Amino acid sequence: MTVIETLLVFVGIPLLVVLLLVSAIWGKSLAQAPNRYRPGKAWTYAPRWFTAHPDALLHTATIGSTTAVGGASGEW
Repeated sequence: MTVIETLLVFVGIPLLVVLLLVSAIWGKSLAQAPNRYRPGKAWTYAPRWFTAHPDALLHTATIGSTTAVGGASGEW
């Protein structure tokens, strides 16, 4: 084996494997910029409400028309 062949086997192949792994792991994020908020940037996104019960956002409360009574009896 010549010196060039030895370098290709012991340096070139491991370098190629490392480059393939790096491109597989970080390739997609390096190719496109993530669309997310960064501290110091202006907030340009539409507001969103996150709730466990989305139906609760649809009902509007009317003042004075409550039928539930509280108390320690548990009859709400």
